[in-house]
Amino acid sequence: MKKYIFVLMSLLVLGGCATRQLSEAEKSTLIDGYITAENLEQRSSISAFNLDSWSALSDQYVILRSSPFRSYLVKLANRCHDLAFSPTLVVNSRMSGSLSTGFDSVYTPENVSFKCFISRIYPLTKEQNKSLLSAISDKEEEALQTGAASQDQVKANVQPR
Repeated sequence: MKKYIFVLMSLLVLGGCATRQLSEAEKSTLIDGYITAENLEQRSSISAFNLDSWSALSDQYVILRSSPFRSYLVKLANRCHDLAFSPTLVVNSRMSGSLSTGFDSVYTPENVSFKCFISRIYPLTKEQNKSLLSAISDKEEEALQTGAASQDQVKANVQPR
């Protein structure tokens, strides 16, 4: 009986390790590759900016939208670890209605003292916005599938006798 409990506990522990998400480094590599492949043009500032919505892609990349047809991929100078868990993002810009690299920042209301400065801004078309989100989603799904396959392999290899 103890042997079966041990095997069951081992499966649960190994199963939890087998399902994984993309690491922050993998996400950054994927996004950097997308920037290069799509030959996205970097801008130092944008005008007529008013935050409408946003999506956290990783600790260092966000998509900011000023309208359904105007999106910007923004790289942050430092990692902002709480972006994925916050329902709200605050944009701190030195000039109203604009966004600039080096001077402007984003932060979450839960962590007001930690500002994440903007290092790069890339305008995205609506299609690029969708394809970037889809590329990340597809890679995360692939990682989950790989994790599930690993979990099935562990179960097949560890069967009680």
